[in-house]
Amino acid sequence: MIDITRIRPEKKLFHNEKIPVYSTNVHIDEIFFWPANARNILDFDLLTNQKGKKLDELNEIDIVRFLSKQPRLKLGDLMRSIEKNGVRVPLIILDDGTLLDGNRRYFACKLLQYEYVNTNRELPEILQHVPVYVIKNKDVDEIKKQKILAEANFVPDYKVEWTLDVKAKVIREFYEIRKKKGMEDENIFEEIINVYSVQKKDAKDYIEALKIADKFLDASKNKTDELKRRQILQGKFVYFWEFYNKATKGRSALDELEFPRVRKLFFEMMLTDKFDKMKQIEPMIRAFRDDYLWELLIESKGSKIDLVEALYMEKKALKSVEDKIRNFSKWVTKLSSAELTKSAQKLLQDLIQEIKNILSP
Repeated sequence: MIDITRIRPEKKLFHNEKIPVYSTNVHIDEIFFWPANARNILDFDLLTNQKGKKLDELNEIDIVRFLSKQPRLKLGDLMRSIEKNGVRVPLIILDDGTLLDGNRRYFACKLLQYEYVNTNRELPEILQHVPVYVIKNKDVDEIKKQKILAEANFVPDYKVEWTLDVKAKVIREFYEIRKKKGMEDENIFEEIINVYSVQKKDAKDYIEALKIADKFLDASKNKTDELKRRQILQGKFVYFWEFYNKATKGRSALDELEFPRVRKLFFEMMLTDKFDKMKQIEPMIRAFRDDYLWELLIESKGSKIDLVEALYMEKKALKSVEDKIRNFSKWVTKLSSAELTKSAQKLLQDLIQEIKNILSP
């Protein structure tokens, strides 16, 4: 039994039902998963069928490992989050340790526990003090148990995530404050990873994409225009991120003279809502080095982006064919007839004839 004798209960509302709960922390081994959880019933049935045993006859590690391989549960991702940040939403358990809500969090904790045990490491503090809400068995009946489940899984919390541009601005502000304090970039990005769980590459991209977004806002002609641009930026910051990546990275990156001209058209097309999808940004950028495609875009003020995209993809496909032919040619020159089976020789002869047919006037 979970010791709650010294804890004062508080009444929590579960789907219009007030139930006394005791807030505390327990060792992960004091909790027992709920076999009848609807989310995992099919998983448990698949596992027992695979092992030829009943669920209560299986080792818990076998259950945890099986669940960790189910993509939809994303236990690995949750495990890493818990390792770094702990269990942020308390599990709900009965005073005998039976889990009522939080099966996925529980199994992620168990996955983390087995990882530490297998590598002979001391169990992290977060698994020794897992936050829980304890409910006495005598205080709930079957209906109340279902109301607890309904509150956790049926009632929406109406949380709205920050938009990408807001997240980017928060990270940039964090970066700039640390920079003013004289911190080196490497240390700043280590802090960003630690505080926001954002990878270094993404954090850098956020900051650089915001520089382009700032230019977009700076081009405002009046307050109304500025507000319009801010709305566009809020809803489609990812387009600016995509533009930054496609225009500045890789072998086809724009040089310092090309970039401003392409950025100008990009801004115009964003302002006039010419992009149907984010994938059209790359064809728009690459069009700059094709006189015909660029002229189509300039003369149409971006309206012919669909046609430009289609022509670009066609050229890209042809380039892919050229690369395949080139690679095949290199491979063929290294062959000798002795290395080929009769079937392979026949295929090559047929290929030679097909090539002659294609190249013949």
